[in-house]
Amino acid sequence: MRYPDDGGLTAADRARREHVRLLAADLFADGMSPPAVADGLRVSRKSAYSWHQTWESGGRDALRSAGPASRCRLDDDQLGRLVPCDMIVSLRRALVSVTFRGNAARSVAVAQGNRCW
Repeated sequence: MRYPDDGGLTAADRARREHVRLLAADLFADGMSPPAVADGLRVSRKSAYSWHQTWESGGRDALRSAGPASRCRLDDDQLGRLVPCDMIVSLRRALVSVTFRGNAARSVAVAQGNRCW
């Protein structure tokens, strides 16, 4: 699947996550423990402990977003050949439907004593 902005998250998503991390930094500065921050911000304790360790070693700025993870490495020709995700889902549904009907037909034939494969 191709994501907007050439990365896994949109700019708005990165900004939202950065905002949560910076809120956590403020709470750590106020003396709140990582489990309390996790509960208060509705994030995992693992994330809160990781952010706390980063905050301790680099301060609030260490929790800022570093930007998109990577740029898309495909050229325009390669991008044009990608199959849209919704088409893949449709093909899988069709395959499951055909397979189910085929297995049901085999089951009926076996029950009647016929071999159809």
